[in-house]
Amino acid sequence: MNQRVRISGIVLGVAALAFCADASAGLPWGKKKDETKKEDDKAKTEQTDQGPVKKVKGLHDIEGEIIGDPIPGSKFSKLEIGMSQTQVNDMIGSAKECGSYVTGKAWIPFHFGSDNSRQECNYKGQGRLIFSNQANGSAYLLKIVYDAKESGYR
Repeated sequence: MNQRVRISGIVLGVAALAFCADASAGLPWGKKKDETKKEDDKAKTEQTDQGPVKKVKGLHDIEGEIIGDPIPGSKFSKLEIGMSQTQVNDMIGSAKECGSYVTGKAWIPFHFGSDNSRQECNYKGQGRLIFSNQANGSAYLLKIVYDAKESGYR
């Protein structure tokens, strides 16, 4: 019985080691420098049906996205990723309509951190702003979506 436990422990350890080696190949430390650099360049700007997606770093080193091309004379041009929802409302006014939804982090047991839910606000003729709710009750700007055809309703 004791020998079976040892053998099964060794087999399980070897399997875990093989899995970790395969899993690390997809992570930055499992790749060569050239491969990582190519992926970083490609990830900065992507194209979607709403326009180009730019990943940016904003206030307080918060990483966010700007989707679409800026609209000339848009109120959104004054905004910066990482601004609080109160700052945004003071700067450009409140949205026509806002709604909330939960993220996948809401389903992680014992996760009491931030980004459990997000709030999406629609501005007529401007686009949408997505805010990430924090554990302390505040929210910061995470994503700007430029859309001149935005109706202002969800």
